[in-house]
Amino acid sequence: MFRTGRTLLAATAVVLALTATACGSKGADGSAAGTGKAADSKSSGTDAAKELTPAAMLAMVGEKTSAAKSAKTEATMQIGATKASSMKGAISWEHGLNGELTGTMGGPMAETLSKAGSDGTFTARYLDDAMYVNMGAAMAGQLGGAHWIKYGYADLAKLMGAAGDSMKNQLQNADPVSSVRALIASGKVDKAGTESVNGVQATKYAGDLSATDIAQATTKGLTQAQADALQKQFAAAGITSDHIEVWVTADNLLVKKVEQMQSKAGEITSTATYSDYGTAVSTTPPSASDTVDFTKLVPGAKS
Repeated sequence: MFRTGRTLLAATAVVLALTATACGSKGADGSAAGTGKAADSKSSGTDAAKELTPAAMLAMVGEKTSAAKSAKTEATMQIGATKASSMKGAISWEHGLNGELTGTMGGPMAETLSKAGSDGTFTARYLDDAMYVNMGAAMAGQLGGAHWIKYGYADLAKLMGAAGDSMKNQLQNADPVSSVRALIASGKVDKAGTESVNGVQATKYAGDLSATDIAQATTKGLTQAQADALQKQFAAAGITSDHIEVWVTADNLLVKKVEQMQSKAGEITSTATYSDYGTAVSTTPPSASDTVDFTKLVPGAKS
């Protein structure tokens, strides 16, 4: 396989992992967004709901959404004015991110992958310790006949440095309400009206996080050295702010979230929608005979 293709294998994995983690992550301790205490009130029913602050309401949303354990989802990630990468499928977050998503790669990587014969479409399977990516028969011809590439999270963490440690932590501790938790922790969330999302009436909440807020939200579960290194990477990438919007239903379930983060590469926009909470999800790794480890394709990946 030609050198550019090898480089793109690593870059493609990063995009797929980041788009998937747009589906969300929880803290390393596996806790839900709220303990329920934030929703305590002497009133009950509708009156109690009216008295809740936006942060307290989102705590209830985080708790119920986290407890649902699975859902169908559609997610996109766009950098600057390039075409967005997109994926959809069903995921479970009871024991980290598990599920199968299909989609299309966007941006410059889609153009480079096309030179290797790929049309940019893919299937990605997420398991406890690795994700597996199938980019079609044409790409398999570049991989000695294997259709699936295995990306171990530990190997990706080594390749990406501190950002990889954070991503590995998110993939292994996933659920959809990371943005909900970030808004609660920041104390900068406001109710922003109501809208229809995929035919469901939902209440919108929004807030803006500073670079410090972002660092606090993404370094949970990391060592201090890893957290310091990640903040340096954020600074080098020019990440200065994160605008978050979430939409929740009357029964306290997250149905949509959008994050817009500024960077030197342009505005990064991640969008995810959720439906069919509690849907059955069963994911198994592809056969070993049809799988190749990406560390064998990318020189120096393990170091």
